[in-house]
Amino acid sequence: MVSTTHAYDFSHCQKYYELASRSNSVSLFWQKGQVSFLHSTTPPKGVRILKKDPFIGFYLIQAPHTKFAYHLLDISPEAFKYPMASVSKTYARVGTITKRQERFLGHARFSVPIAPNGVVGNICYQIYGVGFKSKDPHAFIESKYIRRFLSQNTPYYGDIGVRVRSHGALVVELVDPFFKNNPFLEGDVITHINGQAIPNSARFEWVVSNLAYQSEAHVTIKRKGVSQTLHVRVDKRHGGFLLPDTFLERFGVVLDSDLVITARLEHLPAPLNTLRVGDQLVWINHKPIAPKRANHADKLRALQEALSHARMQGRIELLLLRRGLEFYIRL
Repeated sequence: MVSTTHAYDFSHCQKYYELASRSNSVSLFWQKGQVSFLHSTTPPKGVRILKKDPFIGFYLIQAPHTKFAYHLLDISPEAFKYPMASVSKTYARVGTITKRQERFLGHARFSVPIAPNGVVGNICYQIYGVGFKSKDPHAFIESKYIRRFLSQNTPYYGDIGVRVRSHGALVVELVDPFFKNNPFLEGDVITHINGQAIPNSARFEWVVSNLAYQSEAHVTIKRKGVSQTLHVRVDKRHGGFLLPDTFLERFGVVLDSDLVITARLEHLPAPLNTLRVGDQLVWINHKPIAPKRANHADKLRALQEALSHARMQGRIELLLLRRGLEFYIRL
C-alpha cells in the first residue's frame, strides 16, 4: 500500500470538479448519459426533482449538462494503492478513507474534511463517493449506495417484518403486527438469511433491503436456543431511515407531535378504516403510548414499540380521542 503524501498535486482534479458540478449537485455518468445528483434530508427547493429516495435523502434534479462528469467506482483494495483526495471547488486535500460505509445512514469517513457535494477519488474523472451536508464534515456517501439508487426506478427496501439490534447476537427487537403472516417473535436470534450468515445489524440491513419483492426468504433463527428456519414472503419498507417508522406507514398514517393523525390512505382495511384524520392515539392495551413531554421522534418510537409488544400479547386495543370522545378499537 502506498502511503499518501501532502506533496501530491490534485489541483488538476480541482479544475475538473469545477466543470463537473454545480453549487447544489454533482454530475455523474449513468446509462450512457449524465445525471445531477444531490443529497438532502428534506426535499430540495427551487429545482425540479426527477427522482428521489426520501428514505436516505438521495435526489436527481433537472439541470443542464456540465462539461465533465464522474464515473462511480466501488472502493476496493486497489483504491488504497494510490494517493486519494477530497476535492471541491475551494480545495483538494490529500487523505485516506478511515471508515467504510456499513449501512444506509452509517456513512464512510475520510481523514480530511469533505465539502457538501465534494468528491473522494484518486483519478480526476472517477470517484469513490460524494460528500454531503452533515454534522460530521469527514462523512461521505460511498458510490455503492449511489449506484443502488440510480439503478432503481423507485426507491425500494425489502422488509421481512422485524426491526433488529446487535446485542452479542442479532436479536429481533420489534415485530411488525401488520406484516402479513409474520412468523417472528421478539427475542428471536437471526443467524442466516437464504444461507448467508448475518453476524450484525449492518449486514442484516443490506441483505434484507436487497431481497426481491414478494420472493420467499428462508430465515434461520434460534428461539429459546432451538434452531429453526422460517419462511417469509418479502414485503417492502414503508418507513424508516430518515422517514418515520411506526409500522402504520403502510396505511399512509401520518402523526404529529401529539400523536394526532394528520393523513391516512383513503381506503383502509377494517378495522383500521375506523381511523380518521384528527383522531389522537392515547393508549395501547391500557397503557399510555408515551409521556406527554416526549419529543416527536421519541413518541413515534414508543408507538412502534407499543404495537410490537401488544402483538406479542396477542391483542392490540387502541384508545382514540375524537372531538373529546374516547373510544377504542381492536386491531
